[in-house]
Amino acid sequence: MGMEQEQTPHKRRVRYKGKYPKKYEEKYKELQPEKYGDTIAHVISKGNTPAGMHRSIMVQEILDFLKIQPGETGFDATLGYGGHTKAMLEQLQGRGHIYATDVDPEESAKTRKRLADAGYGEDILTIKLQNFCTIDEIAKEAGGFDFILADLGVSSMQIDNPERGFSFKVDGPLDLRLNQTQGISAAERLDTNRMDVHTQFCHKKLYLPKNDRQSVKLYPQTRTIALTFHYLCGGKVNYFSRHDG
Repeated sequence: MGMEQEQTPHKRRVRYKGKYPKKYEEKYKELQPEKYGDTIAHVISKGNTPAGMHRSIMVQEILDFLKIQPGETGFDATLGYGGHTKAMLEQLQGRGHIYATDVDPEESAKTRKRLADAGYGEDILTIKLQNFCTIDEIAKEAGGFDFILADLGVSSMQIDNPERGFSFKVDGPLDLRLNQTQGISAAERLDTNRMDVHTQFCHKKLYLPKNDRQSVKLYPQTRTIALTFHYLCGGKVNYFSRHDG
């Protein structure tokens, strides 16, 4: 009787309406590519990127330009999903080394495992959880680099996941940090500096007429902006409602 009580109850997956899932958290098959390869292939065949994945661009063009040879040492400034890194590792043919940096602990851990499962362990790949601006110290450790790739920016994994707060496609916490364990979120930053930073941003970027700037200025004074959709609409709702009737 006691053992039955200790058993963890089965957790049912998220159910969704209709034939296909629409929300990020409902796409459980796309979020498990190692288990649902057919689903991943189907999504890609339609020209889409599966949820939680990132499809690297211009892979062959990059390889043609870098002309990587076995035994060389390289640097990938942004590891990301590891698509470019894996392609460059393949060129080494088991000889040489690649150093890669990334500031996202969540996604870099997944990529590390993904590449390790593909046969690229620490003997040929060193992943550092730090900004690519530390390239000088890494170059000293490596003894210099034969090739460098810097495909800078965020990836689909961060943009698609509403919990990361990078997109207003769907609502989520206004975070905007690649490493959510460091610093403060964008929501906290706006709440701290809302009169100075946010108002100046709206004035300059939204190009509101002078008479309409007060509507932007009042919003941060009266309400904390915590969600991505709030930030998108905060300075525009009053502006459009008064002009569109």
